Amino acid sequence: MMTNLPMPSEVKAADAGASSNDPTPLIEPPSVKLIVRLFLIPLFIVAIAVGIMFLIGRLAGGTPTFEEALTRLKNPGGQRTVDLLIGPGSKQRYMDAKTLVDEMKGGMTDEQRVKISRQLVEILNNHTNDSEGDVRHFVLLAIGRVWQVDPNHPAKVEDASAPEAAAARGEAMQALVNFAQSEQVSNRKAAVLALGYWACRDEVQQAMPMLLEKLQNGLEDFDVRLSVATVLGPLSTPADQKVISALHRAMDDADPAHRELVWAAALSLAQLNQPDVSATMLMLLDRKELANIEVLDHEADPKNPAYRKLSEFEQQRYLINTMLGAVKLQVPEVQQRLVWLRDNDPSPRVRNAAREIVH
Repeated sequence: MMTNLPMPSEVKAADAGASSNDPTPLIEPPSVKLIVRLFLIPLFIVAIAVGIMFLIGRLAGGTPTFEEALTRLKNPGGQRTVDLLIGPGSKQRYMDAKTLVDEMKGGMTDEQRVKISRQLVEILNNHTNDSEGDVRHFVLLAIGRVWQVDPNHPAKVEDASAPEAAAARGEAMQALVNFAQSEQVSNRKAAVLALGYWACRDEVQQAMPMLLEKLQNGLEDFDVRLSVATVLGPLSTPADQKVISALHRAMDDADPAHRELVWAAALSLAQLNQPDVSATMLMLLDRKELANIEVLDHEADPKNPAYRKLSEFEQQRYLINTMLGAVKLQVPEVQQRLVWLRDNDPSPRVRNAAREIVH
């Protein structure tokens, strides 16, 4: 099944709304920062916040058709006040975004991919700007999502439309590379995460030198480096020695404030079946270790970040996200820990996720 596209809004995780007695897994509204901070691998990103989109739908009106959504995304949205979009135009643009997501979730023909990709690139370049909230970030992620290879059929190639599809992919890749080098940090993060959808696509090799430079550049924004560490695993193979070396260097970062970068690099290396990261994987799959971990919280008070322990809900996310990478690490102790979590973890959410991941 193709993965869902995340909405890049700044909505906080729904920890406060979760009932400790409700075993039903919650659907979270992930932001670009949240995706990166929890190092979700792009091939298994959490579902869009259905409740949020339903509320937007009630405010904005009926659900548009796919063509209406593409057309309306060319129109200006509402104005921005602090961190919130206001006005019916902006609400409708979010409904337009949801329509595109729903269409892509249903699968696309090669001809549809070409058409949608080119329209999205045109919208990105000519009908979005940095002042209208997260619409530009959504479009960047959508461009990446259009060309995602179905993981159930990774060997499939375009048929009659191959030359046209190749040209459209080239245009899309160039747009993502351009925005990955934007002056706006949020644009760079969204573009890097969008590149994560291009696993199994030859065009992604064009972006590799830029991604490796950002990972190793200490002057680059930390969250952008974290984004790069997150996507390199899915985009690479165990034969990519430059990538493996760069990820190992990232793991050598001894700054406690950068431990999430170390974990993200380790997770990508686990996906590349590098056994020397097994100790880190075992730590991130251990409930007792997670209960004592402290992370630097940049979101509660960005000007005065402080260390804090993970909530139970966050521990569950760490377990699930680590399992996604660790399942590819052929180390007996790691595989045994995954089976144990599948059968014994106290959280139904974790056990259910493990059943999907561990076979």
